[in-house]
Amino acid sequence: MKRPIAVVITALALVFGASYAQQPIVIKFSHVVAEQTPKGKGALRFKELAEASTRGRVKIEIYPNSQLFKDGEEMQMLELGNVQMLAPSVSKFGPLGAREFEVFDLPYIFDNYKELHFFTNSEPRLDISAIVRRQSGTRERENGQIMRRSQAWGG
Repeated sequence: MKRPIAVVITALALVFGASYAQQPIVIKFSHVVAEQTPKGKGALRFKELAEASTRGRVKIEIYPNSQLFKDGEEMQMLELGNVQMLAPSVSKFGPLGAREFEVFDLPYIFDNYKELHFFTNSEPRLDISAIVRRQSGTRERENGQIMRRSQAWGG
């Protein structure tokens, strides 16, 4: 009598365990601009590449135009885990303690793109990135984009 019950429980555990294991990791990606902007198009391209390269194990849900949160709320919602990925302006890192990023809020500090690119590839920029990582628990991708660590990434 005990044997059939154990078999049924084991079968149910395998069925439900397998379906649970196949659930994709869902990453909510929020940004505050329209999909037709460069940032919006970049978010869509990221979704396409991430889902293709993970063969469906990761699903990216993009929320443009402040659909989930307003511009001033996004960083707090990231901290609370209500969203896993953002594409904020670098000026958002000043209030987090990385005031060095406020240099990018000065509209005409660089005379041209060549000067801007020289600075962003220089040692001072690397120092700014280290400050942000240390103070806000973020990490920088190869393209310079700052990203928050997430449990879903394991890190």
